[in-house]
Amino acid sequence: MKKNLSFFSLILSVLLLTACGGNGQKNDSIDSTQTDVVLDDHEDSIRHTKEYIAQRIDTLYKYKDDARFCSADYLSLDAQCSKFSHEMGYVYRDYDHWVVGQDIDKKWSYKIKEIKNITETTADVELTVQNFKNRKIILNLVFERGDWFVDDFHISFSGQDLGNVSEKADMLTFIYTCNNEKIDKQYGKTFDINKYLNDMIAASELGDEVVFDKYALIDVDLDGTYEVQIHTLDDFYDAVFSIADGKPVLLVLSDPHTMLDYFEHGVAAQGGCGTGCARGEFCIIKDSRPVCRTTWMDQYNMKGDKIDSESGYTVNDKGCDEEAYMKAMSGIGKYVTFEPIWHPIEIRKTLSDYAE
Repeated sequence: MKKNLSFFSLILSVLLLTACGGNGQKNDSIDSTQTDVVLDDHEDSIRHTKEYIAQRIDTLYKYKDDARFCSADYLSLDAQCSKFSHEMGYVYRDYDHWVVGQDIDKKWSYKIKEIKNITETTADVELTVQNFKNRKIILNLVFERGDWFVDDFHISFSGQDLGNVSEKADMLTFIYTCNNEKIDKQYGKTFDINKYLNDMIAASELGDEVVFDKYALIDVDLDGTYEVQIHTLDDFYDAVFSIADGKPVLLVLSDPHTMLDYFEHGVAAQGGCGTGCARGEFCIIKDSRPVCRTTWMDQYNMKGDKIDSESGYTVNDKGCDEEAYMKAMSGIGKYVTFEPIWHPIEIRKTLSDYAE
């Protein structure tokens, strides 16, 4: 009887080690570089365990190969960065993100600190990498093509909170900075703001007292056609226009209570509107033209509790519930930061202006 129990215990141990990974026998499929794997429900559930993900991290660090172990979205951004880097002579990343450094210590090592936030499609892994010194790193994983791939690296070289640093965010900043510089070099010297300025001022509905003193050409959706941002002398207002069809169309106007935000496929003004009130206005664009406008507003009482009856959402000027709003907003893409390339607005006067 004891022999039978020992035999079944051995079989069970082997099965567990094979299915879940561990320090003993490895799951061979984890060390595979195959992609587009079709999984049955059992294998899919195994691949969403901490044990499997830990072994997957071992495989990633065995090869340290972006092309095989980064997500499709990450590789797409990386390709765009590489293209601009080659065209413009800029370096967008000068370190190895796997080992968190430019040089590699012969005794470098890594240790998994925590695997958390596992869902059907995402997971987070916090590691400590020892490469001349200890550095923390967080890997955002995404489950695609039948396995886990790195979708983002959060690395701090100067003590920032890892939640506030993102390699993908830095890549987007690099892409938009390079593209706007390219657009500005191509069109900046020939663009005539005076051709559109009167229509822009009228569309903003701010009156003659507000003076717009500078503008920038910005390709919001990276389609090769620029939009125009104009800024006021008092730093209170920014307006973004599409001029794809020859006449300015206002996309978003920010005021003293809101900030202008850019996204991959749109632009927004978000902030407050008085005590206990927060609001946002978004414009999603495609081919440099507005395709969807949304707003949200949250009203709060003195205790800080949200007042549902006074809060709400709209899509294309029609009231809607949160689900419909989020569905519409799904097309706006990721938040993007960059510094516009400003040009002064020099208003040209005609003889008729002087006659008045």
